[in-house]
Amino acid sequence: MGDRPATATHPAWLRTPLVLLERAAGVCNGISKAVLVSMGSVMSVIILLQVFLRYVVKASLPWSEELARYLMVWIGMLGASLALSQGRHVGVTFVVDWARGLPKRLLAGCALLLVLGFLGLMLTQGIILVSNIWQQRSPAMNLPMVIPYAAVPLGALFMIVQTLLLLCRLVAEPAPRSGE
Repeated sequence: MGDRPATATHPAWLRTPLVLLERAAGVCNGISKAVLVSMGSVMSVIILLQVFLRYVVKASLPWSEELARYLMVWIGMLGASLALSQGRHVGVTFVVDWARGLPKRLLAGCALLLVLGFLGLMLTQGIILVSNIWQQRSPAMNLPMVIPYAAVPLGALFMIVQTLLLLCRLVAEPAPRSGE
């Protein structure tokens, strides 16, 4: 399951989905990286400013903790997508690691399908959540609560793209030789 582009060695029926998913995953990763860097920077500055104001000036910003919390939610969701694309999520893989050949691929495929099912549930429930809080506003910043909660369905969507790409790459791998 390496990060190789779709080539002529893949089955013809899988080349187009692989190319499209690789492009979509690249877009998701680019957006995630840009948002993570900017939101992480903003969060760091706000927290440092809040600490300085609270302990040196003896005054505090009423909205800083709320904004930092919402930024952390976005960072967590988009960071999870980026981690998934790089294979950096923690996982219990002892059964998959123990298996060899076709059973290993089947177990890895089943695991990816379970992840995909969970992410689909997360996406649909996230959309329902966002649609139900359309009018709600945050207490300190008067920010529409759709903004912080939108991180859930968007992060799930990005992770679905990454998981589908992993699944297609798994299917596209050449069949293992006996003993592998």
